[in-house]
Amino acid sequence: MQALSRIFGEPLHSLVGLDLLNSLDGLIWLQSGRQVGDRFRQHQTTVSRNQKKCAQAFGLVLQKQAGYWHLSGDTNLLAMEREVHQTARLMGQGALRLEANGWLGSEFCDPPPDAWIVGACKPIGVERSLALLHARIIDAWLCPLADEPSHDPALAAVPLCEMPLQLLVGNNHPLLQHRPLSLDAIRGYPWQRLPRGAYPGTQALLQTKGLWPPGRRSQSVDETLWDGLSEAEVTVQMGSVLSTLSAAKPSATSSASIAADLAPSPAAVALPLDLETDIGVALVMRAEHADQPAIQALIAALLKRLQQIQTVHPELKLLRD
Repeated sequence: MQALSRIFGEPLHSLVGLDLLNSLDGLIWLQSGRQVGDRFRQHQTTVSRNQKKCAQAFGLVLQKQAGYWHLSGDTNLLAMEREVHQTARLMGQGALRLEANGWLGSEFCDPPPDAWIVGACKPIGVERSLALLHARIIDAWLCPLADEPSHDPALAAVPLCEMPLQLLVGNNHPLLQHRPLSLDAIRGYPWQRLPRGAYPGTQALLQTKGLWPPGRRSQSVDETLWDGLSEAEVTVQMGSVLSTLSAAKPSATSSASIAADLAPSPAAVALPLDLETDIGVALVMRAEHADQPAIQALIAALLKRLQQIQTVHPELKLLRD
């Protein structure tokens, strides 16, 4: 038993050290030993060794199912251990964890806010991110505003911003020379497909507005329109001013789609078409931690970054002072 800290004079005990649980939960969160090593400053062999020791300490088995890492066994004791470790992180005894799938690599999250590490969970989606929050594997989640979990009493959400939805293309895309530009003309090109059901609120919004991506091989797609260019070079993606910031700073794990782990082309620009649709970002955390100084400091840091972005992109609207 290790005493991590003290609360009201009482020791906060842990069954395993920070490094061991970081390796196990980091692998469940990020699904990549290399990503865990980068963020938690561990060698990949150390990550492998630590996660095995940690799983064994709780009588669990970490194994891959359908290509993803999962734990098998009774996790009740592990759940109590995670609560201890999360409390320690909130007290400053370890890096806090921000899930930022969709904005990883953007100036919004890069560099990571002080005291936080930033990652993108796999598989993506609301269900996965909420599971990580409930399990205390992550401490906060940057969520598409349309998917804010408003009916979960265990969670709290802070809307941060909203901005116009944009259609993004590469800087040599034929549509940039197309006048007049219309949605019908844009549908003549392949669109980046979003995972159906991963972000149901965002999906419903796009479907209502007639903006859900058409099939990859829609009958309206005419490949003669981009003769000499690859399909990847002409694919249309959905995003926002935060996405174009991401495109300007490409990352091996970056994701600029509003609802998918899909990176834009390095020089993505917005098509000059008003879609009359706004999207946004909310920060979600466990309700019991909403007033914690570390969470409030994160909110302040993110808002400060958004204010700086707003000076260049006034179409971005802050939803909190």
